[in-house]
Amino acid sequence: MTLRGVGVDVVDLLRFRSLIDRRGQALARRWFDTEELDQPGDRALNLARSFAVKEAVLKALRPSAVHHPAWREIVAVGDGAAMTVRLSGLVKREADAWGVRSICVTTAARDQILIATAIAEVAQTSGTSPSSTGLS
Repeated sequence: MTLRGVGVDVVDLLRFRSLIDRRGQALARRWFDTEELDQPGDRALNLARSFAVKEAVLKALRPSAVHHPAWREIVAVGDGAAMTVRLSGLVKREADAWGVRSICVTTAARDQILIATAIAEVAQTSGTSPSSTGLS
């Protein structure tokens, strides 16, 4: 396996909780898949984890500058140490075109700071980029 990219994101949990409280269900439905919304436990913490993982995955994949994905194209669920990611839509097509075979993610929270890390790996080492993806 060859490294495609590494992405990191940091979330201030107090600010994220406040955002979810202020913007409510409409915001949650726009950003998160049902699977993410239905996770048991601390809802705001779970959604903050999912959001941070989505951002980290995007940074690791480095998708096309002209494409801003629907947040629901990346679904991240789990409890930090055992997060799983599922891609769909254009994000999945671009990842497939680049030969991404795995994305490893993890999160950690301490006090009011949460950090997510994503590592995207590809199977080939050709160094050529698919012309149809627009990835840079």
